[in-house]
Amino acid sequence: MSSVNNNKHAAFKFSYSSLNWLMLLVLLVIQLIIFSNLTPFFLSSKNLLPVGREIATLGIVAIGQTLCILSGGFDLSVGGVAAVSGVVAAYICSPKMMNLPYGAGLAAALLTALCVGMCNGFLITKVKIHPFISTMAMNFVLGGTAILITKQPITVNKDSFRFLGATTFGAIEFPLPIFLLVGLYLLFYFILRYTVYGRRLYCTGGNIEAARIAGINVERTIFLTYTLSALLSGFAGLVLASRIATASPNIGAAYPLQSIAAAVLGGTALSGGEGNLWGAFLGVFVTGLLANGLIMVGAPQAWRDIATGLVLIAAIVLQLSSKRSRRFKN
Repeated sequence: MSSVNNNKHAAFKFSYSSLNWLMLLVLLVIQLIIFSNLTPFFLSSKNLLPVGREIATLGIVAIGQTLCILSGGFDLSVGGVAAVSGVVAAYICSPKMMNLPYGAGLAAALLTALCVGMCNGFLITKVKIHPFISTMAMNFVLGGTAILITKQPITVNKDSFRFLGATTFGAIEFPLPIFLLVGLYLLFYFILRYTVYGRRLYCTGGNIEAARIAGINVERTIFLTYTLSALLSGFAGLVLASRIATASPNIGAAYPLQSIAAAVLGGTALSGGEGNLWGAFLGVFVTGLLANGLIMVGAPQAWRDIATGLVLIAAIVLQLSSKRSRRFKN
């Protein structure tokens, strides 16, 4: 009898864990049907591939944000990290500035992101500042730093600088950033599913005190999480600056909220310890295609923001109803 009850509970739990995926897939199909009827160009490769290239940078940022939310926190510094990383690389590579090889700019930008991530981790784990406050403060610091480095956008028209963001393959000109996006999601899916760090991250986000009792070094896990988030955001900033051949202090200003929205839309619980990367992957594409479709039909920015907000509210309501139903069944 107990085994039957356990099987029923497992089936029930599985069905509700699949609701976010089902909702996203339904939304995706609805978008494809509606926008393809409103504008035939919507489903063409000349539209979808550039959309994929544009949202690839947000997708990379969303990986790190998902890790932070799984740990029970947030990273509001992702936009500042992306901006500073792009500005540092452009400043080093620009013929009007230091005019050094792209390898030097890439290394300096990633080192900058690494230092920021370690600072975030130190403030959260050692100084005991709440992640929301510490990363928000760091975002202000990084925004000011980017402006101090350059008060205006830096344009770099070097082929080496444009490699990460502007390279395409084949007759259909498939963008390299999409390959990078998928590759990073596969890598971190493997890390979360098959490594000790992944198991410890879920345990820490699910119940930090229970994780401590189990012998998990939660401070080390959280420190590593915010370091990885900053590195991913820094790399995303490099890809974005490379794509448009320009680095600006204002790049990535919307990334903090957009990346949180993608993770939550994909089913990552705001309380931590529950969620997966592929949900965030779908969340990024659903919101990206929604914005693109509304642009193509001539909708103003206000309606794009309203539509994204309504989709996010629906995802959160679905999460809450799922948890309440599970508690009721238990």
